[in-house]
Amino acid sequence: MGNITFKMFFLLTALLGYNFAMAQTGAPHTLRGESQVASVSLNWKSPAEAKTMQWHNDTPYNGVSGVSLNGEIPVLYIANRFDKDDLKEYKGSVIDAISFCNYSAVLEVSLLLYENDKVVREQKVNIENLKLKEMQTIKLDEPYTVRDDVELTVAAKFVHGTNLTFVGIMDRVPGVTGKGDLYSYDGKNWKNVVKGNFLVSAHIDIPAAGEPDGYNVYRGDTKVNTALLTEKAAFLKDEPKGTYDYCVSAVYGDKEEKSFPLSLTNIPVEDARPIAVDVRAAVNGLNATLSWKSPILADKTLTWSNGEKGKAMGGTSGTVRKIWAVNAFSSDELASYADHKITAINVMLNSAVTEMRLVILENSKIVYSQQVSAEEIAALEVHKWAKMALTTPYVIDPSAELSYGYYVVHAADLFPGLLDSGPAISGACFISTSTAKSDFDTTVPSWTNIEAAANANWMLSADVEAQSEIKTPVVKDYTVYRDGVEVKSGITGLTYTEELAPGTYTYTVVANYADGLSSKASASATATVELPAEYVRPTFTETDFDKGKLSLKWDVYTDLPMELKHYGEPKYKWGMTNDGKDVDLYVGAQFTKEELALYADYEITGVNLYLTDDVKELKVVLCSANKKILASKTATSIKTGEMFSVALDEPVAVPVGSSIYVGYFVLFADGKEPIAADAGPRVTGGDMLSLDGTTWVAYSRIDAEFNSNFVVGAQVRLKGSQKAATTTLRKTAPVNNQMVPLERMSGRSFSDLKSATAFGVNGVVATRATDNKPTIKNFRVYCNGSLATETEDPEYTATLNYGKYEYAVSAVYTNGWESALSDTYTVEYKQPNLAPAPYGLSGTLENKNLTLTWQSPEAANEMNYQDKTSGSKAIGLTRSSGVYGYFVIAYDADDLVDQVGKYITHIKYSLSDVYLQTSAIAVFYDRNLVYEQEVDVKTLVAGENVVRLDKPVVIPAGHEVCVGYYVSHINGVKPNMTDEGPAVDGKGNLITTDGTTWRTLKSMNKDLDYNWRISAVLQDADKQAVTRAEEPATTYNLYIDGTLLKEGIQATNYTVENAADGSYTVTAVVGGVETAASNAVIVGVPTSIDKVEDGSVKAYYDSQLQKVVLPEVGTAYIYSVSGTLIKQVMNVEFVDMSDLPAGVYVVRGVLASGEQMIKVLK
Repeated sequence: MGNITFKMFFLLTALLGYNFAMAQTGAPHTLRGESQVASVSLNWKSPAEAKTMQWHNDTPYNGVSGVSLNGEIPVLYIANRFDKDDLKEYKGSVIDAISFCNYSAVLEVSLLLYENDKVVREQKVNIENLKLKEMQTIKLDEPYTVRDDVELTVAAKFVHGTNLTFVGIMDRVPGVTGKGDLYSYDGKNWKNVVKGNFLVSAHIDIPAAGEPDGYNVYRGDTKVNTALLTEKAAFLKDEPKGTYDYCVSAVYGDKEEKSFPLSLTNIPVEDARPIAVDVRAAVNGLNATLSWKSPILADKTLTWSNGEKGKAMGGTSGTVRKIWAVNAFSSDELASYADHKITAINVMLNSAVTEMRLVILENSKIVYSQQVSAEEIAALEVHKWAKMALTTPYVIDPSAELSYGYYVVHAADLFPGLLDSGPAISGACFISTSTAKSDFDTTVPSWTNIEAAANANWMLSADVEAQSEIKTPVVKDYTVYRDGVEVKSGITGLTYTEELAPGTYTYTVVANYADGLSSKASASATATVELPAEYVRPTFTETDFDKGKLSLKWDVYTDLPMELKHYGEPKYKWGMTNDGKDVDLYVGAQFTKEELALYADYEITGVNLYLTDDVKELKVVLCSANKKILASKTATSIKTGEMFSVALDEPVAVPVGSSIYVGYFVLFADGKEPIAADAGPRVTGGDMLSLDGTTWVAYSRIDAEFNSNFVVGAQVRLKGSQKAATTTLRKTAPVNNQMVPLERMSGRSFSDLKSATAFGVNGVVATRATDNKPTIKNFRVYCNGSLATETEDPEYTATLNYGKYEYAVSAVYTNGWESALSDTYTVEYKQPNLAPAPYGLSGTLENKNLTLTWQSPEAANEMNYQDKTSGSKAIGLTRSSGVYGYFVIAYDADDLVDQVGKYITHIKYSLSDVYLQTSAIAVFYDRNLVYEQEVDVKTLVAGENVVRLDKPVVIPAGHEVCVGYYVSHINGVKPNMTDEGPAVDGKGNLITTDGTTWRTLKSMNKDLDYNWRISAVLQDADKQAVTRAEEPATTYNLYIDGTLLKEGIQATNYTVENAADGSYTVTAVVGGVETAASNAVIVGVPTSIDKVEDGSVKAYYDSQLQKVVLPEVGTAYIYSVSGTLIKQVMNVEFVDMSDLPAGVYVVRGVLASGEQMIKVLK
């Protein structure tokens, strides 16, 4: 994703040719609004504006792109979805068009409407005349009438090259989750982007209307406004308590047209109750713990600070250093502060400032500012509170978001903004370094939450006074909601814990008060529960690939966890005392030779641990039984409140026949309790301590009541694995979430450990009950990110075509939970880089005698602009840090009319220097990268390089085609070769470094009037009968269905008597080297297949996608015309045939409803 810097303005088109007085009337539409503490805000659209169904705000900001599934061209769907309640306003309306933001020049666009996830409209867009970077509106061939008994999804589908990143465009406001922020790669499985709403809209067909004289707002049947409104927004204060239907009317003289009503519930100020604050979720295994703080009840001081001094922040850039520091409160948090005013702002600074202003903002807009005099600034003392009375007390508006604080200017290298000791209150404190405008109150700072950077709050508060007698409400209890559904009520504490299945959950809290009233829902917190460690992922044990045959075998070491550990879930925090001095000790676990016996083929890659508090130093260690340090690593990033791992620089083999200590060295302040322990019971070796990392004692011998295990273990993997297993290391508190509250466990004096170590005490044997192990039901094999098959057997075989494949396996357990994927096994099956094949094979069948003719490879069509008779030039680009780019030639659709349907089989490119970092060949359709194939730079030569495409690329109708190559290299290298010109400018000399911005060589320097030495070799599609003749090549070989039929043919024709049905191809042998195969000539119909159904079957061939689409999931078999089985694919809804050469095929689908066969001419 990235930011789109352009702005779009949508012009309101007025009706032409009509006098205004004759314009039709219409009702306002798209009425939106909210009620906040008896204040109602409304906005709407004019009757003259287009009526649309959309969640976005029409302003483009970000973009996303599709992904390539199974090597296909990337596809992306974006959508806005409307539920039954949303559709009530539009029931009976007709959608006559769909709009979308057409930012990038993609290959294809289709528009879709879904009812309950079923496609009911799909229309391909003619993109030829579409404007880029603008909203485009496309009329539907078949309009759609809106129903309110279904869920309606309005979508746009894009097919695009891998070089495009801004395809699906969204606005920058928070996404209407599950409605405005939907995207998909297959049009079936939808995801939420959250960050914005996608720019796709349904246009409603309504009669044209003129602009009204103005607007009236109604609450029920009561008109609210006294004067006619001219703006398309209204703000109503002190609205009566209750639920009302609001609507807006458009006034045309003495006539009014009312909008569809909007129902809002008004809560009067006296009934509003503040919400719970600082709601956070933490995860410990399968347990999610929600924690929160009590609501802010009216007090004389309004602040987020705990009053304890901490770190500081300041401006870091610009000649004038400045910061804005504010405390922020939502209106729901301030519900008890109605009829209160702020009389002073209290500030504690960390360093001197040269300029200062007090600021108060409502809804991010400055509503009050006060210059602090030079005398007051000079009197400020650092690290002391300064009370700054407001010249005019500010009355708190309970319906608005409130922020207060200060703006200061300071010298470089100073940090005036003082923070407290933390932790931060979520979403409470913000900083900005925006420059103030000369008209200060019009400044709109850009704010950043300081929580992530500082985990603390500003040393900042406000003095507040009540303007009347206030009765402070009393909290009775809390109700917790998960994903909008109540899960627990009557909670009197400030935490709630429950056990969950793996997944992501969203929580909110409602505060209930003694007077029977309740708050609104709090801000939400998200908990992600990860798969427990015992759900082990598979490990490949055998991988074999040879000549297209793939064989995979795997195992699941359910009895061999990927972590050596004695501990369970963290429960206690523990430390030691040391008479005011820092404590330094080693905490660890011992694993005996018997426990390690099954891990003979494993290696230790890191140490897992859990700290409950900040420490001054941390280092992980491995120590052998003979007191030798096997490995150590100082931690550069220390986390608290969650499991984390410190990776070793090099893996250490699990020792065979001896024990090992796994632990960490920690330095912490006296009185701290940073060490985590589980609930027990203690296991032998689970509670080891040491002073030097080599001599260890069991803490239970120092404290006989200690019955826990320290939370520390070793991360292991099979030797030779590409990476360590990560499924067992799960966070117990996601980043920025609160630590799971742990109970205190009293520790002993550090001197007790020193005494025990001197005597070398040993631990007492203890055991832990064995947990029940989950059972595996089956396995899922994934290829290139898509499910290939499910199997109960731990093995998989397949016959592969040329291409790149990435395989991984997961285990599915009996409860339906799926493990993480195994390590990836990658197959790169490349075609031999054979020379171009004989060209134009054709055949004539007469009386069972097949006469074949062809031309020599030199006769093949080539796409190129170079002058092959001229001399050559060496060209190189320069950049500040390395050079890379695509160098291509382009053919317009009109240039290729006679080549449509042929295939690009080879790309030739000449290099003057092969000192390259990487290289690839590339094909673009309409500047969309549709094919890229890496080339091993070691195989390249100075001069012409001929590279065979692993998968030939067809010349499509109606599209520009670019072919060429990619190289990257250091500065100073000049690898690119040209002719001596003149250039076919814009066609023979194109360059792009980012895949989207194109230039010509000549545009960079008018003297570089040359063409790239690039050619694309074309091969005919397979065909039934065309006759050509040409001078013979050296010798030729004739094949039927890939089997040699005749070798050493001297002429460029040959007659096969009594020709059998099948696919005939020819290769040339030039200088003893055999070329690639020609196109095929097909003879006959299937002989080893009983029946071919044609025309009436439900399965069909999509020639554009080159796929056979089945009516349901099943197994597909692809046969050659002679009945030879070519490919078998299981559990699919479509069969990809894009990797097969042109020809005639029979596809047999074995489905639950029966068998179907179709004949495919590709």
